[in-house]
Amino acid sequence: MRLLVRMTLPFASADGYEKFECLARRVIGPVVEPGKGGAFIFVDVDLPEKYRIFATARGWNADGTYRVEATVGENRRSLAAFLASGDLEWDVSPSHVRRG
Repeated sequence: MRLLVRMTLPFASADGYEKFECLARRVIGPVVEPGKGGAFIFVDVDLPEKYRIFATARGWNADGTYRVEATVGENRRSLAAFLASGDLEWDVSPSHVRRG
């Protein structure tokens, strides 16, 4: 599953995030609804090389994926089935996704 995600930057910037599209491995709920920035869920991704310079140690998972956020508004079609399911976590890595 490809999603538009945002990664919190470890330094001050205009919006505090770097946005990019990448391959998701896991989507994790529930939806977080902060006052600013829009509703989002957490996503574990294969972090593209060019964004690794912004990565903080606490964002890395034991399996080598990196935790970022995916806003619901920007990914509503891709996340629709997950959000409707009420599940708290889906493994969406290519090896687990069924093809029809």
